[in-house]
Amino acid sequence: MPKDPVMVPEVMIILIIIVLLIIAYINLRGLRKLSEYTKLNAFPRISVLIPARNEENKIGPCVSSLLEQDYCNYQVIVLNDNSIDRTAYILADLQAKSSRLQVIQGKPLPPGWLGKHWACHQLYQAADGEYLLFTDADTVYTPHTLTNAAAAMMEEKADMISIMPRHILGSLSEKMVMPFFALGIFALMPMFSSLRPRSIKLQSASGKLMMFRRQAYEGCGGLERIRQNVLDDLELPQQIQKAGFKYRLFDGTNNVSCRMYHGFKEVHEGLSKNTFASYQYNVAAFLLTWVCILYAVWEPIITLLIYRIPQYPPTLSHGLAAISVIGILLLGSVYYQRFKFPLYTIILYPLSFTLMAAISTSSMILTLSGHATWKDRKMPTRKMY
Repeated sequence: MPKDPVMVPEVMIILIIIVLLIIAYINLRGLRKLSEYTKLNAFPRISVLIPARNEENKIGPCVSSLLEQDYCNYQVIVLNDNSIDRTAYILADLQAKSSRLQVIQGKPLPPGWLGKHWACHQLYQAADGEYLLFTDADTVYTPHTLTNAAAAMMEEKADMISIMPRHILGSLSEKMVMPFFALGIFALMPMFSSLRPRSIKLQSASGKLMMFRRQAYEGCGGLERIRQNVLDDLELPQQIQKAGFKYRLFDGTNNVSCRMYHGFKEVHEGLSKNTFASYQYNVAAFLLTWVCILYAVWEPIITLLIYRIPQYPPTLSHGLAAISVIGILLLGSVYYQRFKFPLYTIILYPLSFTLMAAISTSSMILTLSGHATWKDRKMPTRKMY
């Protein structure tokens, strides 16, 4: 460590970046592409399950892509969750063209359930497949996806699989924010549990494709067990592993694409509904995390902008700050290239993190005040601690 205390934080920032680069190497080297799995010796029945609430602009491409799969033994079930737009008409038109598609009407939301979880629970009850594949209505699949997913399940002897999808980004706010939120825990933790501290059990999944063996889904309690937990993409992999089943994550960018949000308003609404929950609703942990992140992002940049006022910061400090900025850009480019995010947006990372902090703070305020909503439904209120 340097003797000058001014430079100690800069050295710490560099060390953290080095650790994150090592994690990136481990995760990306170990993450296989879903499209690599092609060998099938059997064709277990797959139930593809899609909850849809006011999805008139998305449900058509999603269902059409699923009806065009080259897999021979599957069904597609869509639950119309009390939509008030043209979702029902679009589904009726698609159903008239394909006997493979089944559309069911959602029952009223009972107390103690989140809307999406209740919809998915009804879909599970209607399904007859040996494999259950939950997906979102904003997702589009290539024709080989079910074949690849079933092959991956069998070859890896997995009980649950999920993917990192390709995100289609339109507006500037999407390009600035979504890559960081999409990577989430994947970029912070080694994929292999053997390389983690035993106390850390977190795994990440994506609602764009979560496939279960029915026996494993039922054995871990499924969504019924976490009916009010907004972090199903984190909780379900943990439930699977706690129940003694096997979970695997894949690179699905060659198979699955999605545009989750259109513009800042949707980005804010979509991310603010559950971002604070990832901190276990702990205000102190939330504030400490974001103060550290923003300091690590902005301190090197400010150091480079300050030129000897007076004689400070030291010349060495400028060098360390430059290394930090280059390290962050390198780290971002590694992930952006693999998951097909626009590379040029990396240069905006200080503004991206600041915008993320603002959305996260909004999530905390909305959650604690009971004003967080999703699809016109209130999210659970949480107490501050």
